[in-house]
Amino acid sequence: MPLDARRLTTIKFVSSAIGVIGLVWAMATFHRAMAIDRFEEFTDHLLRFETFDGTVSSTALKSRSAHALDACDTRAQRALIMLEIPLADAALRTGATREFDTRSADLRTRAYQILSCAPTESFAWLVLFGLAVQDGRLDPGAFDLLDRSYDTSPREAWLAVRRIAIAAPVASLAPEATRGKIASEFRRLLLDGYVELPAQSYARSHQGVRELLDAEIQQLDVRTQSRFKAAVAKLLR
Repeated sequence: MPLDARRLTTIKFVSSAIGVIGLVWAMATFHRAMAIDRFEEFTDHLLRFETFDGTVSSTALKSRSAHALDACDTRAQRALIMLEIPLADAALRTGATREFDTRSADLRTRAYQILSCAPTESFAWLVLFGLAVQDGRLDPGAFDLLDRSYDTSPREAWLAVRRIAIAAPVASLAPEATRGKIASEFRRLLLDGYVELPAQSYARSHQGVRELLDAEIQQLDVRTQSRFKAAVAKLLR
């Protein structure tokens, strides 16, 4: 398929990649009032894919504690980003353009603040890549951000499952070396027992991406392949 046609086809799936930025942070609803200055505890829950009621998240983000946080408190700033992403996604889905633009700008600012203090913070590079995808900017510069996330990341499952959710649907537009990283991480997640989120990424991807990932799936043992195929079939019903 010519590059322009392939790009147009992939752009049709970018909305899924945009939405997944919020969806993968909202795998479960966690309604619980917590002290808004306990960002360490927020992070512990968010890393387990729990999410808070939108009111709780908004209150935390507007709190004095949030504004008083040190920009170089990476863990706390990461928690604020993870609280804000579902709110940005909700604004996008409901057509609240002004709120969406504001939250996107806040996310970008926080990510750059983190990187100014911790240039090897892989999560911040991933957030910037997600924002680029969200803007429909799928050029080499955007994929450089994804590469930085891969290159600065140890093997952390909480990060890998989020990264594959954003990267897989647009993998066909990535440079060859980056496509290899996406495919390799996809296979490794399945080998490590993570099936549901890779299955969601696969189901949201177009045929060109699925063919890339199929090559990785074929290298898996029969049991893992069966679990994965069952998860995808359930999503496509």
